[in-house]
Parts: sequence; C-alpha cells; structure tokens
Amino acid sequence: MREFELIIDEELKRGLRTEKVTSSGNRGLWGCLGFRCGTHWLEGYTHLDHHIGGPFEISYSWPFPQFIFQDRHRILVIRDDLTSRDIVYSVNDDYSVMTQLFALNHGIYGIGTLMEVADFGEYIFMTNGVAMIHYEPIGGWQVDTVIPTIPMMRTVCNFKGQLIGGCVLSDWHGCNDSYLVWSKIGNVDFTPGRSNEAGYRRHPHGGEVYHVRRLGDFVVAYSNKGIVQMFPVKEPAPTFGFNELLDVGLANRGAMSGSKNEHVFVSSDYYLYRVTEKGLEKLGYQEYMEELTVGEIIVCYDAKKGDFFIGDREKTYLLSKQGLTEIPQHPSAVWSDQGGTYILPDTVDSYEPLIITEIVDMGYRGLKTIFEVEASALLTLGAMVSVSWTNDLMVWGDTPWLQCNPQGVAYPIISGADFLLNLKFTMVGDFSTVNYIKARYKMTDLRIFC
Repeated sequence: MREFELIIDEELKRGLRTEKVTSSGNRGLWGCLGFRCGTHWLEGYTHLDHHIGGPFEISYSWPFPQFIFQDRHRILVIRDDLTSRDIVYSVNDDYSVMTQLFALNHGIYGIGTLMEVADFGEYIFMTNGVAMIHYEPIGGWQVDTVIPTIPMMRTVCNFKGQLIGGCVLSDWHGCNDSYLVWSKIGNVDFTPGRSNEAGYRRHPHGGEVYHVRRLGDFVVAYSNKGIVQMFPVKEPAPTFGFNELLDVGLANRGAMSGSKNEHVFVSSDYYLYRVTEKGLEKLGYQEYMEELTVGEIIVCYDAKKGDFFIGDREKTYLLSKQGLTEIPQHPSAVWSDQGGTYILPDTVDSYEPLIITEIVDMGYRGLKTIFEVEASALLTLGAMVSVSWTNDLMVWGDTPWLQCNPQGVAYPIISGADFLLNLKFTMVGDFSTVNYIKARYKMTDLRIFC
C-alpha cells in the first residue's frame, strides 16, 4: 500500500492560529508552550530574570511590580499591600543600588493605577492619578497632589516637547475622565490661553481614557469605548485633529504597550490589534485572549527583540513579528538595555514544552493510518510524540506518549479520520529549534474511490 507524507513547517513559523476556523494557506498551531516564533522556525523560549541586585521585596500584587526604563532614569514601583503603600524607587545604571524616592500611603494619597511617564530628558513627569511625581535638574524629585498649571491625570506622554494627557480627575475647565488635554509646546502648562497651544477635548468615542501614546507623528488615545488618532494642525488655529481608528475600546487599562513605531493592544472584545503609522491591523487570536481572566491584562514591550508579552498573572502569550506562542513566565514589567531583556516578576512555572498541531485530515475524509511521526527538533531533550484521533470530531482518543529515537522518530500506529499531532519535551534551551513535523501515513479506507 502506498505511503504518503504530511509535512507541517509553515505552521511552526506562525505559531498559534489566528482564528478558530482557518484556511489551508493560513493554518497555525492549536497549542504551543515554551517556544517563540522565530524567522525560520520555532525557537526555545529563554527564561528571563530581573537583574536587580541588593535586597528588596518584590510585591506580586498584580499588575505590579512596574519598571520604567528611560534614558536618564530607571524607576521601580512596588505595591506593598501589607502597609498599603506604593513605593517608588530609583535604580542606578547597573541595577546594583535601589534608592527609595517616595512611599505613597494609600490612606493619604488614595490608590492609584500604574505610573504613566512623560520623559523630556532633563525633566520627567509621572502620574498614577493620585500623585504627580516629577524630576527637575534644579530641585530634584518632587511629589505633588495639586499643581495649578497641571490637572491631575491618569495617563501622559511626551509628543515632540508637548505634554499630552488624558483621564482628568481634578477640577479643570469642566473636564472629566473622558477628556484629553494638551500643554503649551515646550512648557508643562495646560492652562488654555490666547495662543491656543494648550487645550482640551472630550475623547470622540467617550468613555474613560486609558492611555495616550506617541506613534510617529501622531498620538493614539485609547479609551474603554474606542481608539482615536490625534495629529497636530495649524489651521484655523494651532490645535489637534482627530481620526477615529476603532469604535471598540481596550479590554482594560494596561492592555496596550509599544514604541514610537508600533503599538499592540487587546480590545474589549478580546481581539489582538497592531497599530503603526500605516494604520490599524487586526491580528486575531480571540480564543487565546479570552483565556486571560485572572486579573487585568498587561501588555509589555521588549524593545530589544520587538516582542510583546501579553498576559494576566497566570497565563502569558509572547507575540513576535512572526506569530504568537505561550510562555511559562508572567511579567508585569519588561525592559531592555545593552545587556539584554529583563522582567518582573521572573518566576517560572513548572511546565513541559509542548506543541499541538491544528486538526489535520490530509485532504482526504476517509480513514488513514499514521504509522510514523518525525520531528526535526535540535538541541532539545526528551522529545515525545502522541497522536490524538477521531472519526466524527466528537469523541477523541489519544495514543500513549512515545519516546522519539535519536533521529527524532516515533511509531504511534493509529487509524482515524482527523488527527492532532502532539510533541512534548523535557527541556528546550536557548538555541533549541523545531523546524518541521512529518507524519507518514497510508490510506486504509478506499471507499471514496468506489
């Protein structure tokens, strides 16, 4: 009887499937834990640590700890639930010394959100909605709850020397948490005046403003009801114009991150999106984003590799340029410098690296018998294979896990109409790769040809 061969390789480059129902040319994996989608194949995920020296208590009160990495400043924010404080530290350049700047007592300041930062080089401004922290070359670090020229806000960013803010909480010209505000250019002063440089406007979609972030020559304003693009205009007066991008908001505050070149966010209907200056791209992955239910979703950006960590405190996905995988660490903070990429928290789940393919039927609905599975897995340990099978897509069975021989081959002899090919490993390393999976099979049901 003639033998046939099914090769799964492009799916390994794409990682997890973008939709539950996919076309034959855009298929992905059902499950993928402990790997990263590389340019040519699946790469073993590298466990990361925080690299901060000295004794300190890291709070795991999600979504903290938070690490703010800027050109001149490295700021660590820890929420201490035992003493009901948010503690703000300055960390030196080699991460060896931590200096406490402020302890924001919840009974005095209230409970804030994650810190938002606008970095102007010598001057830095941060806010969490209950306290405004700023650094000036003359005067050093200061914390305020009231500044006459600056409203209390939850989100800020630096747009070419102009401070943009959102979610106004103080008494400011009738604004509220659905408003966007902007300062004078080159001056942290939001007071509206005849020059018309400073101003305010309600978010076009309304709702609570979660984030304002620069994106190239624009600012993207994210609320819980929609996403808009802000762009500077000169006529009829210096102000901002607005372009509506999406009438669906963020899943929650913190469900976006990125750089000046791209943002990634999770929408309130649990789709993953990418935003660049070219526009909005719907990536999909709804079935996986819907699994993030334990605490707020936090998106973190790795500036070194251009990856995004998307997760809650128990489950995290890693989005590379090529695709999505699941990883065994759950960071609330990610940052990079010349030494590498670091995360907090840096604990690692107990897990076995695992790959599960999409359902395959070999393009033939009759019964097939798989008698050999081969995996091109380099620098991995303990590769094992199992095959899940069904005849009606209702009741599934599984073969036992079989150890691969030194050539990466196992022999699970099983018949069925549809299959899932499963691989697991004892360990994958920094240079581990999985290039392809092959299933060799025979057509054992030839009634279709009668």
